[in-house]
Amino acid sequence: MLSMMKGGRILRVRQLLLRVGGIAIGLIFALLDTFRDLFAGAESTKQDRPIQDSDLVGDYNFQTQQFDSGTDPAGWYGEDLEE
Repeated sequence: MLSMMKGGRILRVRQLLLRVGGIAIGLIFALLDTFRDLFAGAESTKQDRPIQDSDLVGDYNFQTQQFDSGTDPAGWYGEDLEE
């Protein structure tokens, strides 16, 4: 009778360890998923957009790397580069 009680106790301890282990593994995966989302969601400060895909208006200033009206005296535009 005593050996059957001991076997039941071991079984309960084993089940408890499995549950605690499962919860711990679940928490680890949740943390990893959160960190992955944080790192993937971080945007860089400089946006590297191709000129062809741009929806901006104006002439591209190669010095400032932005589109403007094309009247910047210190700017470098497409026609300046062809010379």
